[in-house]
Amino acid sequence: MKDDISRVRLSYGRAIAKSGFLPRFYDIFLASDRAIARKFVNTDLEKQQGLLAMSVNMVILFPQENKIAKNAVGRIRKSHCREGLDIEPHFYGLWKSSLIQAVSEHDMEYNPQIEGSWRKVLQIAIDHIAEGH
Repeated sequence: MKDDISRVRLSYGRAIAKSGFLPRFYDIFLASDRAIARKFVNTDLEKQQGLLAMSVNMVILFPQENKIAKNAVGRIRKSHCREGLDIEPHFYGLWKSSLIQAVSEHDMEYNPQIEGSWRKVLQIAIDHIAEGH
């Protein structure tokens, strides 16, 4: 898992350094399901992109039992639960696929091994968040 996290951290650094990465993620994600697009109707997407950038960092650190990441992912779990934003668990698969697609388009070193690492690392936090629904 340590190698997977390392690969993902480096990949994310390369992707986010490229212009247009975060807007591209939202283009892909919002187009993936009309219900998701409806959830973002009154959202300031520029502000949301900043939140996403920080959240992805926390999701990457979460499997290492990082205290700050555990707290951040715990807050996401609470805010996204049924009583909060009511983000249905099946949306997380679309989020993961959208993020991986955006990474693949912006990380020039992206390859199947990096994709596998992304899938493993993201799934740990996704499972934790979805269990709170």
